[in-house]
This record gives sequence, C-alpha cells and structure tokens, in this order.
Amino acid sequence: MPGPRRHLDRLERDLRSGRSCVWYFPDPVVGSGRAELFLRELYNRFEEPIPVPGTITLLADRPGGHGSAVAIPPQRATAPGPEAPSAGASNHFTLWHDDDGFDAEDPYGAMLGALVAAPAGPPPPSGRRGPVPGVATLTSMSLGERLAKELGVTGDPLSELIRRANRLRHDVPGDDGPEDDAPPSAPPLIVVRGWEEDSPEETGRLLRTAHATFRDEGLDAGHRPRFLIAARVGDLPSSAFGVGPSHDHVTLHWWWRVWTRLDSEVLLAWRPRPNEGAAEALLHRVTDAVVAEVCGPDIDSALALRETWQGGDLDSLRRALAGILPREAAVLDRTWPRRMSTAHASAPSAELRDAWSTGTVDSWDGHVRPVLGHHLLDPDSTELRTLVCHAQNRVLLPLVNEARAAFTDLVPGLLRKEISLDYFREQARSQYQVKKQLPAAPLVELEVADLQRASRLLTLTTEQRRRLDILCDARNLLSHLQPLAHRQLMDVAQALIRDWVADDVE
Repeated sequence: MPGPRRHLDRLERDLRSGRSCVWYFPDPVVGSGRAELFLRELYNRFEEPIPVPGTITLLADRPGGHGSAVAIPPQRATAPGPEAPSAGASNHFTLWHDDDGFDAEDPYGAMLGALVAAPAGPPPPSGRRGPVPGVATLTSMSLGERLAKELGVTGDPLSELIRRANRLRHDVPGDDGPEDDAPPSAPPLIVVRGWEEDSPEETGRLLRTAHATFRDEGLDAGHRPRFLIAARVGDLPSSAFGVGPSHDHVTLHWWWRVWTRLDSEVLLAWRPRPNEGAAEALLHRVTDAVVAEVCGPDIDSALALRETWQGGDLDSLRRALAGILPREAAVLDRTWPRRMSTAHASAPSAELRDAWSTGTVDSWDGHVRPVLGHHLLDPDSTELRTLVCHAQNRVLLPLVNEARAAFTDLVPGLLRKEISLDYFREQARSQYQVKKQLPAAPLVELEVADLQRASRLLTLTTEQRRRLDILCDARNLLSHLQPLAHRQLMDVAQALIRDWVADDVE
C-alpha cells in the first residue's frame, strides 16, 4: 500500500542515517497484530536486525498451555477470526509468513488477514503493567540481559555493541573463531517491542544509556548501533526523552496520517465491480468514491461497505453502514479544535492523543477524521450527506466540465440564423452579472448554467437539450453540497457517456 510503504521508507531513512527511532502505534493496531506485521516488514530491510524477545512473550512461552497460538482478529474485529495454524510458540519468527506478503488475488488480505498467529493473544493494555494473569510469577530477565543473550554474551550488552561498532569502523576481523572472522557489514539494529515489556522505565533507560555510551565512545552515525522501539503511548514513560539522547539521535514516528485516499482507491479498485456498459462503470466509480470518502481512514469498513452496498440513496447507504460497523461504539469526544495543522502534522496533537491511542481518530486526506463512523448513522446529521456530495463532486465535476468544454466547441455552429456569438454571450450572463453590469464572459469560460440559459438561441435536438438540462441541474446541486439521488446519478451517467455530435447523426 502506498501510504504504509511511504511511512516505512521514512523510518528506514532515519535508521540508516544512524538515528534510533521510537515508533508509536494506536492500541488497536498493536492488538490486531498489524503493528507486528509492519514492524517485521521494516526491520527485515536491514542486514543486522536483532529483535529482542519481550518479557511477556517469555512468560507466555513457558510450558503449561499459555503459549498456544490464537487467531489475530481484524484491526477492529466484530467476530472471531478464523482458526490460525498452530505455530511453535518458542520460535517468535514462525508466527509470520516467509513469503513476500503479496497475493495476486487479494494483496490486502495476504498482508493484513487473519492467517497469522500471536503467541499469547493481544498484549495487555498499555496502561497496565505487572505479572500476566494466570502465569506464575518468575524472576524475569531484564531487557539488558535479554539483549545480551541475543548478542551471545553474558556481560554488558552495550560493551558488545561497541566492540562490533569498532570492528565495523576499523574493518577488522573478530577474534572469536571462524564464524567471527569478518567484520559486520552494517551496524546492528536492535528491535524492542514496548508492548511486550513489563517495565517502561527500563526501556527508556536502556535507550538513554546506550546513546550516552555511544557518544562517549565517539561513534559516528555510520558505525553507531541504532535502536528501533515500537510501542504504544503507555509503553514508554512520558519523560523517556526529556533528558539523555538528543533529537539528533532519536526521532519519533507516529502511526498517524499513514492511510491515504490513494490507499483506499487502490484497495477498492483491486477487484473491479462487474458492469454491463459505460454508464454502469461510471456509476461504480461514483459508488467506490462514496465508500472511500465515507469510511476515510477506516480501511476495514471501506472493504466491508464495498461488498454490502452497491449504490443507492442516503438511506440505503446509512443502513449498509450500520450493518458493517461494530455494535459497540467508542465514546468519542469531538470537541477538539478544527485546526488544519493538526491534520497535516506528523503526530497527533495533545488534545487528540487519547482518541488516537484508542484508535478512534486519525488523519486522512488532510482532515482529522473519526475512524468509527457511528456518528454518520444519525439521520438528523448532515455530515453523511456532505461526504457523499464530496465524493460525487470528485468524480463527476471534472466530467461535467469536460462535457461543457466539448459543448462550447459546438456553439458557433449551432447558433440560429442571424444570432451572433457576441449576442449569445450577452444572453448567457447571469442575473448577478446583469445587475452588477459585468461584461459577458468569453465563450470558453461560460459555465453549464450560462450555456443552458442561452440555449434557446441554439438549434438543438431534443436529446441535446435534455442532456444540457441534466448536466446543469447536477452541477447546481453539487455546487450547493446537495448529493444526487440514485435516479439523478443514472441520468447524469447517461448524459456523460454520450457524445454531443451523435445526435446530429441520428
């Protein structure tokens, strides 16, 4: 998908430049397993990734039944997902497919479907830390000890990272045997999943200490080990980056403004609707545009709505939307300031942080949009009607303008006898232009309404006149944010797929 790929490219660029990154996800994206999917997609781009198993994972992997695999639900599940194939809980990496994640039949389903498994279900809420319920309390390994184990040492893991950095910097072989006879090809990337750690303070402390140590050793960006910490807001202390590493060494990335309209359009266009002709194809374009506009960043709802709604009026759309939304509606405070800078920023603003963390709000197409569309079900609200009108405008107005331009090319040849083009332009002026004594516009600048106003001066067939009336009415309605009814859409589609000069041949 274009949006997530662009997001991952930014993270990769920062990591390759020698910076460590903290990657914040909303809680539902982590609970669904999608954060893990994108995390692995990112660190597999690197030559030396070192994922550190989490404390929660280690506890869940203990014998006793707590390490069994369960199916990962959709991002916002309404029903249990299909059973996932059993996976060995002790092998963290067997939980994901080894293919390239692309399915020619359904790329989104292959990427984000329920064919993956998690070792112990969704992680605990980010605000709760401590022993996992139902699991015996053990003296768990600290994050530093687990990192040392992954590095194959028993001492200080930072000393081992410095040793590897020096080998890379000086391009010298190691002294640990034949398997260590060549310098590493790139600095290691340490991957920590904050939602699998039981101590947010320990995670933040490790990152601060590591960068202080690397700075004291004089490691430059090209040789410095870097950390990638994926977390929810509650998985790290709020003061983790108040002191210690500067922002030259650590950058924050938020799963915010990732999904775009282009992602929605790619997903909806992947499996085209069956059609019987040009008019049906245009109607399907309008229907898909409505689905994308109404669902916005809620990709799951967009895919479900496309399957259940084949087009129609607002009431049918509202019923279809009610059918695909979960029954449990999140309480969403929509009193945040309507600031455009918030939608275009790289992170949710402070007043949106809680709503973003619970997965109920996101930035999409330059707007801050609720992810769950329950507010659109209110029949007294005009928001659904406005969104539908925006979608119809996006598809139809360029085509109406194209039809207008084609018609203006024919106007000189359609003028009645003894009617000059200048007189036609004068008669095409609106009442406002006449009242303000504004000059007549050039022919190429006349709007559909202007052409229709002076159409009595043209020799038009009945069908041409009817088509001009249809386009004029549609243009006026859409300009005043009044969506077209289904019958009107069908008439507009027929008017737009026919050529003006075809009537002369009939």
